[in-house]
Amino acid sequence: MIQVESWNSITVCGMKGTGKTTLIKKGLLPKYKELFVFDPNGEYSEFPSYQPESDSPMELERIAKVIWDRWNCLLVVSEAELYLPVNQNLPPSIFKIVARGRHRNIGLIADTRRIANLNKTVFGLSEHCFVFRHFSPTDTNYLNQFLTEDARKLANLQNYWYWHYTRGTVEVCSPLPV
Repeated sequence: MIQVESWNSITVCGMKGTGKTTLIKKGLLPKYKELFVFDPNGEYSEFPSYQPESDSPMELERIAKVIWDRWNCLLVVSEAELYLPVNQNLPPSIFKIVARGRHRNIGLIADTRRIANLNKTVFGLSEHCFVFRHFSPTDTNYLNQFLTEDARKLANLQNYWYWHYTRGTVEVCSPLPV
């Protein structure tokens, strides 16, 4: 059984349609009492959520600041590569959540299709990473820098199967019962 703490930073990555949203909704979010979803695609309407009007990281920053000031909450960022892109500094409140959120019991789930395009601080400070099917050499080469298994094997994962990576170990996980 996967032990997730309320203050953990979590990355969920993989191609579209492989099971990321299902894992988040059915496997992760039920563990949280307080949560808020930054939801550009309107996929989380059953949860407290906000559908942004733009792809601006500053729109996410406004939400993150409220959560930072509130304490005791999980922030889910869907399509995170758009709002927390590689080679850009994290907005201040997002950085505080990622780097020091545990001191305020604030967690983060970053959901991304392209792990190589996600800000390296977000991925690098995640206590858990749930990795669904990838086939792009850019993404698999990036993952091979961290994973103890060859990420090229991810191209053969069936939908809803994933790897759970934490503390230097990879576990292959079957789909959640839905």
